[in-house]
Amino acid sequence: MFARQWFSGAQLSDIESAVGEALANCAEHGYAHETFIEVRCQYDRGQLCIEITDSGTGFERWQSRDFSKPQASAPRGYGTYIMHRLMDEIEYTERGTRIRLVKLASDAAYASAEERTEQLG
Repeated sequence: MFARQWFSGAQLSDIESAVGEALANCAEHGYAHETFIEVRCQYDRGQLCIEITDSGTGFERWQSRDFSKPQASAPRGYGTYIMHRLMDEIEYTERGTRIRLVKLASDAAYASAEERTEQLG
């Protein structure tokens, strides 16, 4: 996994869980025959950004910033809540067909990654 270069332990588990949830949502709600799911990752200065895009129709409340915990009896809505709890930032764009997940590296992890990059350069 791309993120293993800069993250480990609980932070890496959080990233894996959030990305898994986002991909599950894409597969369930945004994928149909002959469509796509695209994943792009970028790491820059201590910030991992993962964008996941599907070719679905999106969803009605994609601009909502309400990431509160759903009622215990709610049949849906836990995915966005879980992603929000695990990542430092999430944002839906393009009618909800694209999600941007951001995780910030701890200061120690960032310094170590920068040092490795300098040694390679």
